[in-house]
Amino acid sequence: MRDVVAQWLADGQLRELATYLLSTVPGLPPISQSIHILGIATVVGTAGMVNLKLLGLALPNQNVSEMIRRLLPWTFIAVAVNFATGMLFILARPIRYFYNPIATAKFAFLIPAVALAFAIYWMNRRQHGYWEASAGRLLGARIIAVVSLVCWIGVMLGGRWIAYSEYITDPIPLPFDWEALAGYTSFWIWLQDHPISAHIGFTWWFPLLESIHVIAIALVVGSIATVDLRLLGLAAVRYPVSQVVRKLVPWTWAAFAVAAVTGLGMFVSRASGYVVNPAFLIKLSLLPLAFINMAYFQFRTFRGVEEWDTTAQLPPAARAAGAASLLLWAGIVFAGRWTGHII
Repeated sequence: MRDVVAQWLADGQLRELATYLLSTVPGLPPISQSIHILGIATVVGTAGMVNLKLLGLALPNQNVSEMIRRLLPWTFIAVAVNFATGMLFILARPIRYFYNPIATAKFAFLIPAVALAFAIYWMNRRQHGYWEASAGRLLGARIIAVVSLVCWIGVMLGGRWIAYSEYITDPIPLPFDWEALAGYTSFWIWLQDHPISAHIGFTWWFPLLESIHVIAIALVVGSIATVDLRLLGLAAVRYPVSQVVRKLVPWTWAAFAVAAVTGLGMFVSRASGYVVNPAFLIKLSLLPLAFINMAYFQFRTFRGVEEWDTTAQLPPAARAAGAASLLLWAGIVFAGRWTGHII
């Protein structure tokens, strides 16, 4: 059955259309991939937070049923958007995806992940407060949450490893010449050709770091976006700003640190190319701006939160911080995907 479908797609007009669009529409591949990553961030910020809530690890002051009702519809929208952007690449190269074991594993995780999210949402819709109605149901919800988190992590890891499956099946031997490093005149080439950097760049370490990097960025964007939308009065308006910030921003900072470390690991493996890559330089300029914006809000604007914690109209400084954060992180995601298409 797989062979028939793969061959049918490979010989069909859908493949020709997808290939034509990806090769002729300016910037379509990185734009589609950027939207895909923003969709992943939406899943992390919605389904991920619901699962963490069910496990008692996040947002303890928020109501489980209300969170499920408010957040999971966005999960389904994000999955639909990611299906559309992902299918564009699958239709263009069906043989590659149908016979890639990593792609098979990704969909093996994706189907139960979506099914479990729908089960949580549907039972809560049929009976508000269903999952916290008894100790047995709450235990079942926690088991579902653990399995769901494992599945979503598997989906994200699989998505990044699809392009690197040969790193597992055909690893590249790397003979290191430590003495040759002394003759380099360019620091960036020296850094890139260092044995540690080369090992990262030509082994399974690179896709591993990239996978963790994408998950961390998704958690950064997914968590901070909820805060930003609250500051703009577009989401979680029933909850005080202080509650949303204090429960979500620590996740943002932790994920930001992981993203920085994994990003540095990837950078050293392609250093000479990254330092002249305009997309990477844009990303590098946006990152400190996002950091400064987040830090300024956290340590300056947020100090006066008692005065406007529950007001309908937040002060201009808070709303500006939320708007700037959304724009900056969206720009970082887009620049990050463009980097790989330029280098």
